[in-house]
Amino acid sequence: MKLPKVYQPQQYESDIYSLWEKSRAFEPSGHHDPYCIVMPPPNANGNLHLGHALTIAVEDSLIRYHRMNGRATLYLPGADHAGFETQVVYEKVLEKEGKSRFEFSREELFNQIWKFVESNKGNMLNQTKQLGASVDWSRFTFTLDQKIIDTTYDTFKRLWDDGLIYRGKRLVNYCTKHGTSFADIEVVYEDRPAPLYYMKYGPFTLATTRPETKFADTAVAVHPDDKRYEKYIGQEINVQGIEKKFKLKVIADEYVDPEFGTGVVKMTPAHDFNDWEVGERHDLDVVQVIDYDGTLNSNAGRFEGMTVEEGREAVVKALKEKDLLEKIDENYQTRVGVCYKCGTVIEPMLMEQWFVKVEPLAKKAIEAIETDKINFYPRSKRKVALDYLKNLKDWNISRQISWGIPIPAYQNTKDPTDWIFHGNTTDEIVEEGEKEYRRDPDVFDTWFSSGQWPFATLEYPKGKDFKQFYPLSVMETGYDILFQWVSRMIMLGLYVTGDIPFKDVYLHGLVLDENGQKMSKSKGNVINPIDVLEKYGSDALRMGLLSGRSAGMNQAFTEDKVVGARNFANKLWNIARYVESVIGEDYTPGKPKAASRADHWILQRLHECSNDFAENMGKYRFSEAYELLYHLVWNDFADWYVEVSKIEQNRDLLAHTLEIILKLTHPFAPFVTETIWQTLHWTDGTLATEKWPTINADSPKEATSFEHAKLIVSEIRNLRTHLKLRDNTLYYRSSQFIEENADLIIALTGIRGCMKVEAGRGLHLTKSNVDAWLDVEENVLRDYLMQLITQRSALEKQVHALKKRLENKEYLKKAPKKIVSQSNEQLEQQAALKERLDEEVDAIESSLKSYQVT
Repeated sequence: MKLPKVYQPQQYESDIYSLWEKSRAFEPSGHHDPYCIVMPPPNANGNLHLGHALTIAVEDSLIRYHRMNGRATLYLPGADHAGFETQVVYEKVLEKEGKSRFEFSREELFNQIWKFVESNKGNMLNQTKQLGASVDWSRFTFTLDQKIIDTTYDTFKRLWDDGLIYRGKRLVNYCTKHGTSFADIEVVYEDRPAPLYYMKYGPFTLATTRPETKFADTAVAVHPDDKRYEKYIGQEINVQGIEKKFKLKVIADEYVDPEFGTGVVKMTPAHDFNDWEVGERHDLDVVQVIDYDGTLNSNAGRFEGMTVEEGREAVVKALKEKDLLEKIDENYQTRVGVCYKCGTVIEPMLMEQWFVKVEPLAKKAIEAIETDKINFYPRSKRKVALDYLKNLKDWNISRQISWGIPIPAYQNTKDPTDWIFHGNTTDEIVEEGEKEYRRDPDVFDTWFSSGQWPFATLEYPKGKDFKQFYPLSVMETGYDILFQWVSRMIMLGLYVTGDIPFKDVYLHGLVLDENGQKMSKSKGNVINPIDVLEKYGSDALRMGLLSGRSAGMNQAFTEDKVVGARNFANKLWNIARYVESVIGEDYTPGKPKAASRADHWILQRLHECSNDFAENMGKYRFSEAYELLYHLVWNDFADWYVEVSKIEQNRDLLAHTLEIILKLTHPFAPFVTETIWQTLHWTDGTLATEKWPTINADSPKEATSFEHAKLIVSEIRNLRTHLKLRDNTLYYRSSQFIEENADLIIALTGIRGCMKVEAGRGLHLTKSNVDAWLDVEENVLRDYLMQLITQRSALEKQVHALKKRLENKEYLKKAPKKIVSQSNEQLEQQAALKERLDEEVDAIESSLKSYQVT
């Protein structure tokens, strides 16, 4: 079967992936030098986005490269139940049906969501295949699989036994709309305008943004060094309230900022994290005034039942009526925590929850990172991770939702302080002796179970995969979950297994829209990767995402890069068609052997590219590796070796070179390379399981000689194009090199011939270090010289203007950084172009002297 004229990826990609699956190409082979990546599990209920596509492009390139290098390679796929996020999605489905989660028991809601996820999970799995992920599907793991639950329970029990889990009543971040708590790092913070209310409190006037919580105040505080209020410290003050008078103690604490408001602040330990910490230090009472539904409770008196916003408005009105409000500062700005799914303001809420003591876990993680047992790419994220771990607070792992792994803890129905661990959470009530215990209704924070992903998926501690593939070779994910996930995997991995969970961490940045904005449904700028894939092909999308991308950097997605990658795939296809036509259907592979300078040169280039490619892949420089392949295929092979092969044909080496190029390109463009490989009549098996090529390049002198010939040919071609020349002769003086390569130069440039002369006349070649001239009429050369001088003059003005702009301090201060950066880049480009023009003008002026001598 011959390659069709046009490569249409949609006609081949599905069949190629089926071929890989049927041949079991993705299963680990042998035990030599294990290499493992466990895929960050996408949401089982959702479609893949461009961030997932980038993840697969990076991870699959690494996996295919190391698989071809003969390593025992495992790429393990998975899907995330995404507890809170999936339940929110399902609640929206219920709302459309006129229903609510409150109509169902926990088990009923869980089962409904399970069916909902199962009905949608296929989309994500098919999209993963469409992107070419060479994962071992026989090891697919869902975060609610029994092996994950069992591992999670074992870890919880171990933490419990080691005294690293405790049940505590503390302030947590709480979303009153969705009715669940969050860990600190899950809260999104926004700068918002918030009026500052100056209320009269006995002898003080104090400022607050939350007058509705005044019913939960248990003290007022001042700074210990604030001379204005030192006489009140330790005293009790009488405060006129809205309904009645009450007393509050005045405390001194360094937390208070004397510059904020009047330097006096009210203490509300039940509804403010800072106040809670002050309250702990001073043993303050804790009074709750906001309920879990976001309304004020009975402690608010006549304001009971109002929402926080309604209560604030009503309390302010009542304060005015009682002449207890001095003024309102409407221009104040504050930082507000909100729910990342619905935008509801997060309420600090007093709740009994399960907490992990993180300090002992963080200590081991810090040591592992500081001793470089785990390497970060980019390196700058290493310090970010360390700073986070060094300042980490105890971790709330309780969530008040149904969709998740139930917490295996049961409470004595008669003694609230008596808790037991029980791994069978299917029963709501269990009996131990004469005691009855009720199951904790909460589920684990998804990040708690996901933090065990590397060893849980490999079936710690007895699984064969764990023994062979742990720790993972690399954890690749977005830098935006460095805290939520990566740091926790390090802590829990070290705690449970005693070893690091992975050797390297590669963090990619966000994929932004073409204007550099974060993609979101609300902005309407989300790009569906499958739409791009169906238009240009999977390989084009993958390479387009990798092109120009650096580790840890947010970068815009542009369709132009995908188009460029699509053109690259087409170029590879057309090259293969040419080679196939030259080889012929009767070709039987022979031993490839270099017979010409061009043969030695292409082998040298393949050798250099393979080595440089390996170095870049080892350092996770995917863009640089892609550029190497791009130039090898497009410039070296297509523009030079293919052209030379039309003159100096070496069928064995031509076929051999195509095979090597297909192998080198396969990790980045698996579909087109495999399609070509399957069509070539002299290749066997699947390219996905081929060995990485070894290239024998033992004649660097011959390769260098061809490079010299390339310089001569390129210069002649450029001059003939710029000067619009047709019939020309190359004159040379005493050049054995030109004599030996005359036929090649003539064939590749289209000149009449090469003639040896005593004295040169014409346009002197300057790039190749030979005494050679291209015959050009003097008037043509002088006209060209004037064009170059005019072009150089205009360029000098542009360079001068750019320099002047960049020396302007006001411009640098006011202009957007992106514009300044573009100006700097433009200056560099224009300056480099001027330098080349200077050299060309000098060369022509020198050449014109030969006409005067003659």
